[in-house]
Amino acid sequence: MKLKNLLVVLAVIAVLGTFSYAVPTKDDKSKDIERIDFIHYAKANPGKPAKTETCYKLMGVKWTGLPVVYAVNPANPQGLSADFVTGAISTATETWDAATAQELFSDSYGVDYSAVYGVRDYKNAIVFGDYPNNGVIAVTSVWYNKRTKQILEFDMEFNTRFSWGDATVDPGVMDLQNIATHELGHSVGLSDLYTSSCTAVTMYGYSSEGDTIKRTLEQPDVTGLQKMYGA
Repeated sequence: MKLKNLLVVLAVIAVLGTFSYAVPTKDDKSKDIERIDFIHYAKANPGKPAKTETCYKLMGVKWTGLPVVYAVNPANPQGLSADFVTGAISTATETWDAATAQELFSDSYGVDYSAVYGVRDYKNAIVFGDYPNNGVIAVTSVWYNKRTKQILEFDMEFNTRFSWGDATVDPGVMDLQNIATHELGHSVGLSDLYTSSCTAVTMYGYSSEGDTIKRTLEQPDVTGLQKMYGA
């Protein structure tokens, strides 16, 4: 009887093991994991001063496993098409990829209408949402291991209190590709800049409607990126 009972217990364990797929890992509970939020504020562009080589700031952390896979939730209250949203974001990722020999972002991204911002769920989520501040254009959160200096996940949210679209067509909207390019800089390890000599670089922390200057990288943005991931 004892042997029979033991076999029954082992069989139950085997069955339970078959259906267990979301067991938290040690990494999930690590005290070494921290989160930083980057807030992108709305402010009139003061002009285009000379770009200096010092106009970049590293977070001190980066991805060690590349390319990064991300998920886009294109749902938005303005009715922008999924093709437009994913096209603007994928173009922004390619802008960063082109500045280094490494492929930072996977060409195969997911469209995921269940993706949400601000939850450590192992999805690099890019979404629209109502951020409760009329002066905040977008926010990107980055989770990283402070001991290994490794980025673990990022989430990005475009504030629906602004009108979004293509500013080359309608200068009254916030340009999605422009803002996405800036926010993706945070996702790979670059911080915001606020000094007046750096207003022309992609990682300058303010933007406004009609602004498209951040669609392309300037030399300081490239220099900072290549210090992390190589030329």
